[in-house]
Amino acid sequence: MGSRAWRRVASSMRVRTTVAATLIVAVALSAGAAVLVSRFRQSLDNNRRNAAVARAADIASLASSGRLPAVLGLPNEDATYAQVVDAAGGVVAASANIAGEAPLGAPAGPRSATVVTKLARSPVTESDSSMLVSLPTGSGRQRLTVFTGYSLAGSDFAVRDIELALFIGLPLLVLLVGGTAWVIVGRALRPIDAIRAEASQITTDDLHRRLPEPPSGDEITRLARTMNDMLDRLEQSIEREKRFVADVSHELRSPLASLRTQLEVGAAGGERTDWRSVAADALAEEARMERLVKDLLLLARLDQQRPAQPPQGSLAEAMTVDLGEIVTADQAGRAALAGVEVTARVEGQVPVVLAPELARRVVANLVDNAQRHAANQVTVSVGAAGGWGEMVIEDDGPGVPPGERSRVFERFTRLDAARAEHDGGAGLGLAIVRDIVVRHGGRVDFTDADRGARVVVALPLAPPSPPDQPAAARSSPKALADT
Repeated sequence: MGSRAWRRVASSMRVRTTVAATLIVAVALSAGAAVLVSRFRQSLDNNRRNAAVARAADIASLASSGRLPAVLGLPNEDATYAQVVDAAGGVVAASANIAGEAPLGAPAGPRSATVVTKLARSPVTESDSSMLVSLPTGSGRQRLTVFTGYSLAGSDFAVRDIELALFIGLPLLVLLVGGTAWVIVGRALRPIDAIRAEASQITTDDLHRRLPEPPSGDEITRLARTMNDMLDRLEQSIEREKRFVADVSHELRSPLASLRTQLEVGAAGGERTDWRSVAADALAEEARMERLVKDLLLLARLDQQRPAQPPQGSLAEAMTVDLGEIVTADQAGRAALAGVEVTARVEGQVPVVLAPELARRVVANLVDNAQRHAANQVTVSVGAAGGWGEMVIEDDGPGVPPGERSRVFERFTRLDAARAEHDGGAGLGLAIVRDIVVRHGGRVDFTDADRGARVVVALPLAPPSPPDQPAAARSSPKALADT
């Protein structure tokens, strides 16, 4: 296996998780085994030491009562032994397995206590280590020292048996844990592999496909559901782009076809053609196409911006405009359209954070739309309430059906296609208004009205201006008049 294959294997989450789990369990079991062996040996030693001390006390009791035999009987002479030494160092009594042996130790002093000593070899086996307990008893010339001991061979054998069992059992247990972890992690990651395989097959041509959602309801299910929601939004975005391209092509084709037809008719008429009239008609179609292109460029620029918090500080001051002045300027420069009068009602200054050119576009598009559909009157009201600057446009036209109030803000949407085309509208005006307002933290909606249509635009009010600089001063009349 090459280095690249090794890197691919090592980078696998399944391999990393299994190895990590196995190592953790191995370290934990090894530490536990070491503690177990140590505590087991300690327990054996404590039990045998207590038994030896108790045996020495029994022998001392026999010596105190004058019933000490010359040969001491022990329950297990293969591993235990005993000996009694007088104050002069002579052996008074001993167990049969060490009879005739030299004293196991020096006589204890007058103030000696029980002492436990480890011997390198046992006097019984002369090979294994042992523990020796010395217990003084009596006083004066009657003082005796009782020695009892036990071989550690039994403890060593028991400990070695435990160690052998752990040496064999722990690796098997670690392998079992590793195998279990491998299987469990593999089953847990199987849905991710299915999601990855399906995601690798999805292209822009088949965005209708969705990732499999496992029925477990865990984090992987939520991940797949979130990614499917993202695919839904992506599919809708692609579909909108496709419709947008198709609508743009259609909208551009109409003035181009009309312009071509006018030129062809004029050319076919020869000297009888009124070229002034042809030029006027061609300029009208060109103006219509220019408006469409400008609207498309503005929408493209707005699409590149993300909705953000309103600017603060000096940037907010530079973008602050009085919405009432914008409406007043628009109403003053607007000519009556087919007898439809536009009336403006402004209540004080309404400073909002919005670039002047965008504010003029919002007002112009909404008033143009209302003027085209009104019967006789359009009213534009501007005021401030609750931290919001509000502009309400009302007309006495047919209004907008409740079911269409959201759709009219979509691009290239016309509720009356024939009239919109005749009036030169491409269905982008309200879409531009919505994009501008929403991207500046505001909202725009059609609401219920007694008659006609009623549009409410709400934008956040600008921060209070310094005392020496009124809000209206930041947007000069010249800037408001420039278009």
